[in-house]
Amino acid sequence: MKKTILLLFLLTFSALFSQSVREMFSEAIIDWAKGDISSAQQKIEEIFYKPIPAENLAEFWYLRAKLMIETGRVREAYEDLKNLLVIVPDQPEVLSLVHNLEFILQGKESDSFNMKTLKTLQGFKDGIEYFLTPTDVAVFGESIYIVDPVNNRLIESDGFNFNVKTLSFQPEQVFTNRDGNVFLISRDGRVFKNEKEIGKFLNPIGAGVLNSGEFTLADVDKIVLISENGLKREIPIDGKPLIVDAEVYCRQVVVLDTWSNSLIVINVDTESQKNIPLPVPTRSFEIFYDGSYLLLDQSGNLFHFDGKKLQTVGQIPQYVNIEYEYPYLFGMNWDKNSIEISLLKSSEPIFVHIDSFELTVDKMFLYVRVENAFGRDIDLVQLFSDLFEARGRVPFEVSHELREYTVYISDEEFLSKKVYQINDRRGYCVVVPPDITFSNEQLAVLKLKNVKLYTSPEASAALKDFCYKSGGGIGEPYFLKHNLWVFSFSYVKPIMEEIIPISVSFKTLDMNYSDTIYVTKKVIELGLQ
Repeated sequence: MKKTILLLFLLTFSALFSQSVREMFSEAIIDWAKGDISSAQQKIEEIFYKPIPAENLAEFWYLRAKLMIETGRVREAYEDLKNLLVIVPDQPEVLSLVHNLEFILQGKESDSFNMKTLKTLQGFKDGIEYFLTPTDVAVFGESIYIVDPVNNRLIESDGFNFNVKTLSFQPEQVFTNRDGNVFLISRDGRVFKNEKEIGKFLNPIGAGVLNSGEFTLADVDKIVLISENGLKREIPIDGKPLIVDAEVYCRQVVVLDTWSNSLIVINVDTESQKNIPLPVPTRSFEIFYDGSYLLLDQSGNLFHFDGKKLQTVGQIPQYVNIEYEYPYLFGMNWDKNSIEISLLKSSEPIFVHIDSFELTVDKMFLYVRVENAFGRDIDLVQLFSDLFEARGRVPFEVSHELREYTVYISDEEFLSKKVYQINDRRGYCVVVPPDITFSNEQLAVLKLKNVKLYTSPEASAALKDFCYKSGGGIGEPYFLKHNLWVFSFSYVKPIMEEIIPISVSFKTLDMNYSDTIYVTKKVIELGLQ
């Protein structure tokens, strides 16, 4: 009888302790969502001095690791997460965060490349012709812009539906900037911004939009930069090149000279130029997220080239033209009257961050960022994402919004102290002095807190590189909005005190990159208050 009473007491005590720990965990989640990182960190640390239910250990450990990163304990969080993988080796959000931290802390370089076609846009659909001979593609947010010069058409698609606009000219090239403006170049050399003509040139080949806002193009023997107010600046190109392609990267315009089979890299600030001889006869090129190159040769073979090493990516002879917007390769296939969308990336991570969430009585809204390894927005997330509740896929909706950055100038204490005062993850562009000290660990903090760093041209090359990797750059920030993806779904209301993981996943060929928050009965009660 005494043994039975003792056993009942221990079971009751254990259940009460588990309930108390889960309630503290729920409060820590709400504190995190509200940006009270200090309170959330304190509660999660207190939990680890108490008996934690074995079935919830992974959830507690993951949240603790994220809070540790936000408070600067990056390497400690990394070691804890690696230990956690021993317990839950297949948990996507843990794998993602470990992979991301390894990339930041160890500087792992890209190795082999993966490419696979995952979606096709058909020019003929349900008996309607939307495009016939597409020549170029651009993306922004959830939109794909396609130009079809034969039909004088600009087509906008979300990957499922089409909106066709007939123009008064033949659009051959299309570009977008991070404010959502659409630039077109016509077959007769005219340049348009949102269909308003802003210039006319002899043989313009569009390069794109610099991070300082200028639309850039190559025209015969010069680079032309067109500012927001329409002012034009020209940079002569050395020699007598025959330019067939052009791209932008950071503060550089890169053109392909088919005479010399080389890339000419022009710095738009110093106007200095350098030539990069190419190892294969190249008909067009694209720029990878890190500034290296994708080369398409005359036979349709695609290569990656970092200036020294050449790697084969795949064979795509069926495409008349290609366009690359990381991590998507768009191939224009005239024989099949289609545009094929392939995922093309190497082993570098993609960062998925659930920045916050909101609850109504029957719906949950997750506010999500999806960025490349250098903190740049990834578009078309609606086509390649999933949402999981309690590890099972559930129906969901996703919409695209733009959220404004807060901009301010800081001092040499920003990375060592002041960054830890930013806890709402709403997005900040911070200008720091050129003599500030920095480390790879701080890069992990910046990415989780949604902070982009900028510095002056006088800074060291290492600091400039650090700023670019944070998603920032040199000088004052120009584009002051970033993608925000809003995932919504009808959530299951917990009856007991169980912990339900809610995950957003971006699917790639090498792994699914994801982030997870946790819902409990207490979280819902507090979230609805």
